Amino acid sequence: MVSYEELFEASLCRQSDKWTKDTLSGLPTCKGVFLFADISGRPIQLLQSANLRRTVQAKLLHEEPTTSSRKTDLSFLTARIFYITCYNYFQLQLTYIRSAHAVFQKSANNWIQLPKPSFAAIETDAYLPFLHVSENPKTHPNRKVFGLFPTRKAAAAFCETLNTIFGLCRNPSLLKSGKEASCPYLQMETCPGPCLQKKERGAYLKAVEQACLTAAGNIQSTIENLHREMIQTAQLMQFERAALLKKHSQNLEKLTRNDFRWVRDLQDLCILCMDFDTKRKVAGKNKKYQLYKAWKITATSVHELGIFVPRTPEQTASFLTHTWTQGETVVYAENTTEHLATLSLFLFRSEPPGLWLAAGQSPPAGVFEKLSETFRLDANC
Repeated sequence: MVSYEELFEASLCRQSDKWTKDTLSGLPTCKGVFLFADISGRPIQLLQSANLRRTVQAKLLHEEPTTSSRKTDLSFLTARIFYITCYNYFQLQLTYIRSAHAVFQKSANNWIQLPKPSFAAIETDAYLPFLHVSENPKTHPNRKVFGLFPTRKAAAAFCETLNTIFGLCRNPSLLKSGKEASCPYLQMETCPGPCLQKKERGAYLKAVEQACLTAAGNIQSTIENLHREMIQTAQLMQFERAALLKKHSQNLEKLTRNDFRWVRDLQDLCILCMDFDTKRKVAGKNKKYQLYKAWKITATSVHELGIFVPRTPEQTASFLTHTWTQGETVVYAENTTEHLATLSLFLFRSEPPGLWLAAGQSPPAGVFEKLSETFRLDANC
């Protein structure tokens, strides 16, 4: 078990029978995670804060409790405060989750509040593969998983749209039940019935491939293909087919909204995150310059690329190219689901803190310009 001294960077001890403002003045005023512990070293409360000193003072410095107060007075229970400083909200969240697991171990989930992620999954070796909502992000050669989605409802809409457009099974409960002929989609002639006609299976599997390609981030190219096919069928006077293709194209357009901007094959998910770090004093001058921290995030892990000063486009590109495959893995989450839930917590905010960019096997282009727009580098560097 990791000791508190190893887990946190510093601590404060109560000097008398109660905490005083002078004692707590040693706390920094930046973001951070802190732990209240009793005289025996047992944990009382673990919290994250945008201002360590202010939050701790608010919890431990107050007037004498009244009989009407419903809050537990922690000032008498707390004998020591352990803390670690952070300089941006992503680092703060990672530090809090790692600390919760180290301090509370099996009961850590009682302290970690994260959104429950949902994914679109398809088992390609199934009798008739189809997209469905899943809470399991695990992939393997015969199972593809797509995400990320802000809600389960968005994941369900994604699956329903692609299953409809590519003619994948929308009534899987009937498969191998002996009642396939009662399927309403078959009776409405909106499904060719591959479950009943083996000759349709080859075409069905090709449709599965196209659905997977579209789900992996090729929505716009699929829309263009549908549009071209719609024009061709209209010219051949196949107006009913053209109308259906137009409807499919319109439904697919809905998947280009912000709710679906981070959806791709999870094996290809790669994101660059950048945010503020500490400030460093300029040698020989009474001023400081801003440092920035960068992370490369995949579907399974976070890699800390390091701290740098983005003074020019060339310097920024050089830093990312040099560190892209050298980043140090940040161990904080218990499993992949918790990791992706943490990532979703930031990606789907209306105004996420920091800069978040889709990346690939190499760093994205134009990072310096996006940094300048987000952080006003001319004023900070």
